[in-house]
Amino acid sequence: MEIQKLIERTNQLLKEDRYTNSRICTYNWLWKKGILSYMNYRRLVDFDEKVGKECMLIFHDGGTVTFYHRDLIKSIDVLVNVFLNDNLGKRMRTPAQYPFRGEIGSAAEDYFEYLKARGISEKKTIQSYKRIVSNFVEYLLEKGVSHISGIIEDCIVKFIESRQYRQKEYIGTIRRFLNYLYKEHLIAKDYSYVLQSLGKNVKHIKTPSFYSPDEIRQLEESISRTSNLGKRDYAMVTLCSRLGLRVSDVAYLSFKDINWENNSINIIQYKTGNPLTLPLLPIVGNAIIDYLKNGRPKSTSNKVFLSCRPPYGEMNPGSVHNAIAVAFRESGVDFGDRHHGGHALRFSLAQRMLDKSTPIPIISETLGHTDVDTTRTYVLIDFTHMMECVLEVPETSDVFYTQRGGWFYD
Repeated sequence: MEIQKLIERTNQLLKEDRYTNSRICTYNWLWKKGILSYMNYRRLVDFDEKVGKECMLIFHDGGTVTFYHRDLIKSIDVLVNVFLNDNLGKRMRTPAQYPFRGEIGSAAEDYFEYLKARGISEKKTIQSYKRIVSNFVEYLLEKGVSHISGIIEDCIVKFIESRQYRQKEYIGTIRRFLNYLYKEHLIAKDYSYVLQSLGKNVKHIKTPSFYSPDEIRQLEESISRTSNLGKRDYAMVTLCSRLGLRVSDVAYLSFKDINWENNSINIIQYKTGNPLTLPLLPIVGNAIIDYLKNGRPKSTSNKVFLSCRPPYGEMNPGSVHNAIAVAFRESGVDFGDRHHGGHALRFSLAQRMLDKSTPIPIISETLGHTDVDTTRTYVLIDFTHMMECVLEVPETSDVFYTQRGGWFYD
């Protein structure tokens, strides 16, 4: 099949499976960097399984697969599945390795040990940093920079420019790494300033997205609970809207987390690693029971929520977010330019609690924040109490306007 037609068909299937626009763009970028580059080099127009396999072998390096190369391989594997079976295939389980080779790689390893000693979460934050710094190290090696002394402004800027997606995340992580190298006297110059200028934008304070009680009610009531999908999505929405759970905690909710006897949910939060106990409200508990009895596919998984399509795999935070976003779009709620995912539902719960004059520490405890200062962000949407602080604008006499230099001075 002609490669461009295959890519068009694959994009169609990605949209039908409700992949986000961001993820679809990432796939197209990976095809451009991987299979299209390979086929152009070989002057090939038609794609088949053999061409795909040959290209994938290029990105294997003695069994070690970097995060970037794993994504390139995955993008080609998707095309092979569409070519052979007209479907996207199953999710690849190839674990990504983060090689830190050479002198710069050794300094990166020391950097991560430094972060661990400072109490930075290894499960999520450091793992994310490893992916980005590993890509940076591999990029430098590809450009012939094997020693720390070879790191200069030019290669830093070009690396960031080569990251077309999630560039802001790359800027922040590499800036912190370069700052560490400077403080440890491993480089003579603090190159983090290069990225500060690259990533510096005018900071606009934007009011967090939230919805009124009527809008939340409209969202919940619009979800049809006659289908398996509707039963599942309704239960997930209520967990976010009534209890304020993050989409990650909804996705990874397991049966052992629900204490039916005491009507409570007891989880270890995915983002913070801290325990959180919340009351199992009747509307939430009944929604979960309805899904478990009448909507959940048969499975040996200990996770509560599963995909509604074969092979009925476990949910992930992205799929929970997408399900909520679809529910919003189909509810008729006019969300305009407001965010319409799980986080907006958390903000909406906080706003309702603020309206009832609930103290910040209680809101913080309900939302599972580790720091009360994090919860203070929600004060931005406490319009009811902010209006009580508004001062009356004093009246101005006519003399002010008619004085020399005034608007109406003649």
